[in-house]
Amino acid sequence: RELDLQGGADLTVVAVVPTAASGSRCGGSALEFNAIVKETVANELDGARERLGHAAGRTSYALLVEGEDPPLQEWMAARGFDVILLPARRHLLRTSEHPAAARLRRATDAEVRIVQRPR
Repeated sequence: RELDLQGGADLTVVAVVPTAASGSRCGGSALEFNAIVKETVANELDGARERLGHAAGRTSYALLVEGEDPPLQEWMAARGFDVILLPARRHLLRTSEHPAAARLRRATDAEVRIVQRPR
């Protein structure tokens, strides 16, 4: 939001829907589970749209479903973003690096930044 308000940037907010394998080899159907996860992520994306408020005028939103849409790094590379912001993640090793950061840095020329949640 700050980038939008200060720099007049066009923003794209992307949410990735993870999917569980489904089928007899995987112990049954995960279709209902995957549908619930997709609905949850879509609701989170809608929440982001609401939180951005008036800044959302120059913001687009995308919901990428694993296994249906291109992987995040391919999707980002195809659109030529200048800056990619990823939320910090806490891991057992106490690192704040996002799991997708390295793949995005290899796949795009964009500056990849890890953003800490305000305290």
